[in-house]
Amino acid sequence: MSDRGRVRVCTSCGAGRHRPGYRGRVSSPLLPQDVRAALGVAVGDRLGRVQVVPRTGSTSTDLVGAATADPQAWPDRSVLAADHQEQGRGRFGRTWQTPPGSALTASVLLRPAVPVDRFGWLSLLGGLAVVRALTTLGVRAVLKWPNDVLVAEADTRELLGWGRHRKVAGVLADLLPESAAGGGPAAVIGIGVNVSQPAEELPVASATSLAVCGVVVDRTELLAAVVASLVELDDRWRAAGGDAVGAGLAAEVAAACSTLGTPVRVRRPGGAVLLGRATGLSGDGALRVLDADGREHTILAGDVEQVRA
Repeated sequence: MSDRGRVRVCTSCGAGRHRPGYRGRVSSPLLPQDVRAALGVAVGDRLGRVQVVPRTGSTSTDLVGAATADPQAWPDRSVLAADHQEQGRGRFGRTWQTPPGSALTASVLLRPAVPVDRFGWLSLLGGLAVVRALTTLGVRAVLKWPNDVLVAEADTRELLGWGRHRKVAGVLADLLPESAAGGGPAAVIGIGVNVSQPAEELPVASATSLAVCGVVVDRTELLAAVVASLVELDDRWRAAGGDAVGAGLAAEVAAACSTLGTPVRVRRPGGAVLLGRATGLSGDGALRVLDADGREHTILAGDVEQVRA
């Protein structure tokens, strides 16, 4: 029987276990007709345009550019997915690459009628959508503020700044220029999930993949689960006018965020370093950090590392 649409999970530990000698395999290709059918089942008619391309540099770069050039052609909740993304983008201009057919790479355009100063929640809501989708696969995933999704395996060694956690997915939100807003603010949420890479193909020691965690999943089904979760969270966020606290979303993000309550080192843009304890999230999704002198800092951007108490 084909593996397409099926999930196999190793349950020997919380996030699965790397099997000695295991080698990842290229996932089934993302086919436009399959993606549209899966999204239709998962989300119904609540999406805009759905496009799947065989190869691109960055789905987010492409979607931002296309929606800027022709806003009417890319309505609210349009989805652009790529079978292979050659130059994924991270925060602070970082780039990353994956072998062909080994990752889920997609971007979603959102045109919410909420104040733009509340858009800081979008990366966190995108990350929570991935966490929920992975939970349905039996993977115990958590958020790392502001835009990483991590898993922890019982048999992994401690890694400086990460502990036993490893990054399996990342989320990046791009605010579109006003000319592309089409009557209101808009953003593109880019999502990348490592699916079938074996350990030796992962770019850094802090990364992992679903395959290394013992999970085999079809990328089309995973995309449908992630998008369905994102739409459900987005519905609630919009219904509250972008008030994540009032919608109960801030509490759900906090519950899934492993950063909170831990000693952290924050490397801020410009090079400044802050040591303290992450105590919570502000109303706009920023990280609150209490330093050793009892002063609270509100962090809007920065690299956060876990440190020992």
